Amino acid sequence: MNNEFYPTPKTLLDKIFEGVDWRKVETVLEPSAGEGDMASYIREQYKKSCYGGPDIDCIEKDPTLAHILKGEGFPVIHDDFLTFHTGKRYDLIAMNPPFSNGDEHLLKALELQKNGGYVICILNAETIRNPYTNRRKELLQRLEGASITYLTEEFVQAERKTHVEIAVVKMEIPKVQKESRIFSELRAKHYARIQAAPEDCSSAVADQVEAIVRQYELEVEAGIQLIREYEAMQPYLMQDVKDCAYNMPILEMKILGQNLEINEFVRVVRKKYWTALFQNPLIVGNMTTNQLEEYRGKVEELSGYDFSYYNIKTLQEEMSRNLVKGIEECVVKLFDELSYQHSYDNDLSKNIHYYNGWKTNKSWIINKKVILPWMQAWDSIFKTYRPTMYKVSGKLRDMEKALNYLCGREETNTVSSALEEAEQTGQTKKVAMAYFTVTFYKKGTCHLEFTDLDALKKLNIFGSQQKGWLPPSYGKKQYWDMDPEEQQVIREFEGEAGYQETLARGDYFLGTAKPTLPALGLASEEVA
Repeated sequence: MNNEFYPTPKTLLDKIFEGVDWRKVETVLEPSAGEGDMASYIREQYKKSCYGGPDIDCIEKDPTLAHILKGEGFPVIHDDFLTFHTGKRYDLIAMNPPFSNGDEHLLKALELQKNGGYVICILNAETIRNPYTNRRKELLQRLEGASITYLTEEFVQAERKTHVEIAVVKMEIPKVQKESRIFSELRAKHYARIQAAPEDCSSAVADQVEAIVRQYELEVEAGIQLIREYEAMQPYLMQDVKDCAYNMPILEMKILGQNLEINEFVRVVRKKYWTALFQNPLIVGNMTTNQLEEYRGKVEELSGYDFSYYNIKTLQEEMSRNLVKGIEECVVKLFDELSYQHSYDNDLSKNIHYYNGWKTNKSWIINKKVILPWMQAWDSIFKTYRPTMYKVSGKLRDMEKALNYLCGREETNTVSSALEEAEQTGQTKKVAMAYFTVTFYKKGTCHLEFTDLDALKKLNIFGSQQKGWLPPSYGKKQYWDMDPEEQQVIREFEGEAGYQETLARGDYFLGTAKPTLPALGLASEEVA
């Protein structure tokens, strides 16, 4: 029997493996495995918390002990751990090595796990307490951050007894995310390109959009190089040494499960970046929900186009042309939604004030207080207060966008922050936003009260003009210059004094700010 063979007692195994999450352990190595006490313990613990069994490899010098291990179903893959080399990655190395050179064994385990993994080791305590050799000193340096527990009398009742004090070392080495050589070389190349760009483009380089374009170019080029490298390596990665009709590659590369093709790879990356573009507030901040959904629906089509400066600029020009039209449609929709669309019962009829409009007997304006149905702010499944749900927040954000446009204000998003705070604090009443407050009720209604009455008036003027309910001369003539029919409409709509205020502040009440998408500041193609 090996003089340094001390089987690990069950009581000690319970201590050293305490706290291990076996769900995170799939591959295990036990060097100096002996009779397989550790390996058997790990297998049993694994069965209690996981499906299947772990992949356990053992190393053992003693032929008799190696025979026992094989009989227990454990593969003995090598005889001497100190000469062991492998490309296999282990989640856990657990060992009770010979006390005489335990430091050497632990250093070897730490080296094997340098790219990430767990190490659990039983050592003679003197190995740690008395670092009189260079190897022990090195070991102490490598164990920085490790958990070390000192135990006595653990082997007194063991199969082979000893009174030696032991140290239980536990260490988790974080996984190392190595940078791709291809990617790092290309990043340096792209940085050099940026540095070589004309000075007048330096500001554009810092722009968010230009940054994401550069990232796209880098990713595509790196991916293409990787694919070409794989294609060059493939003849050396086949299942059979001999060339035959059914020879298949050992290592395969796929693109979302599909066959490897450069064009398909480029298309998928394009789609990824076009999708990201329409999630960037810099691009879509002024767009209504409907506009945003429309453009997001074009991502598949856009994946046929390079994610380039030219194509982004072209798309931006199209979006800018459609922006005013889209927002004005949103304003009219808002006017309709806050007025007649929700006036079909007694409660909701208070939303609007009727008047006799131009050439019609029935027109209306929105009142200060409005009740909106179908604005359920409670999660129907979990029964929790969630005003940030898209159906609620999206509708209120569109309202704010429409009013921002009417009032000539820069894009704001007070809705999201107000609803998030309300959800966190449980506030359901008078949730304040830029133009109004909202109160949510469990029955699924929302009470909206305008706090910016000028904005409300402007909305009523814009909506009524779009409907043709105000005289063509509205805002162009003084009240006393109007004919009786025109004056009658003005009196019912806002009164003479209200009309005088409209004229006095005509730039505000009668003008509209033309929204634009922010300038992207993109460099010209020649810089690309």
